[in-house]
Amino acid sequence: MLQSSQGTGVIAGGSILVVEDEAEVRELLGEALLGLGYRVRTAASAEEALAALETAPPDLVLTDVNMGAMSGVELCARIKADPRLALTPVVILTAVHDLDARVAGLAAGADDFFAKPFELVELRTRLAALLRVKTLLDQLERAESVIITLGATIEARDVYTAGHCERLAAYAVTLGRALGVPEPLQRALRLGGYLHDLGKIAVPDGVLLKNGPLTPAERQLINRHPAVGADLVRGMQTLADVRPIIRHHHERWDGSGYPDGLRGEAIPLGARIMAVVDVFDALRTARPYKPALSLAQTLDILASETDAGAWDPRVVVRLPDVLRELGAGADRDARMSGGMGHGA
Repeated sequence: MLQSSQGTGVIAGGSILVVEDEAEVRELLGEALLGLGYRVRTAASAEEALAALETAPPDLVLTDVNMGAMSGVELCARIKADPRLALTPVVILTAVHDLDARVAGLAAGADDFFAKPFELVELRTRLAALLRVKTLLDQLERAESVIITLGATIEARDVYTAGHCERLAAYAVTLGRALGVPEPLQRALRLGGYLHDLGKIAVPDGVLLKNGPLTPAERQLINRHPAVGADLVRGMQTLADVRPIIRHHHERWDGSGYPDGLRGEAIPLGARIMAVVDVFDALRTARPYKPALSLAQTLDILASETDAGAWDPRVVVRLPDVLRELGAGADRDARMSGGMGHGA
């Protein structure tokens, strides 16, 4: 396999896997990409490429269409179906007039096509554009890891909330999917599970962890945490869809919630979903001042509170379906010590 030395290409350190069964074309492409400053590996078949992807995923895959047992289109589909590789750009090399291969490639998730014989200038420009996007996506993934760690750090202040954020992320995403929400909102729900209580970072431990009843002043301090959390992520474009969840997950369907007293459809759907799973998890987990309730008791309470105007009926009615989808393991996890703390 070819490897680049110190390069002077457009994308410093960008790695490309070239998949081509014709040795002459494979070597030509490899040498051309090396000359552009990329780090290059080559594979003579789709099967060889899959093995290479397992050992060291590249930044981009450039593959021919027809390669024997497994085509480049099938290779693309396998890459895009793997969560670890789904964001890796795949460029398929096709004949100029091979419309069928292009249509199949699009269906498999290909990011671009390139006709053979290729022009080096065009190849360089297209690959550079795709690798810039890949770099940005990698940065977003790293940022998400920091965000999740931050949520776990906030949760760790209270030994009774262990696992709460992770459970909420799972509940919220699955409930959102059951309600047919778009993928961007599903992502926001996952991050919202970790960041919904971000504002509690401004609440003193003496108030947050207090076992007894809160004074009016302490309650007011707790009730500020959704607005504080939303303000903390203001201006962060990657969290624009998460911010309404953080700010409004304590609003109530009848307008009795906080911080803005929104009611009904005026409450963002993501916040309505988070509110329901937040309360569900609180009821299902033990706190110093209450035992964990059974699943039947919890669902009964949510139903009666919905009838009284607290929650969006359309959201609550889908919750049992979500619990069945998550299975017995989710039910077992919900019984573990955890919960919401004051202000839930």
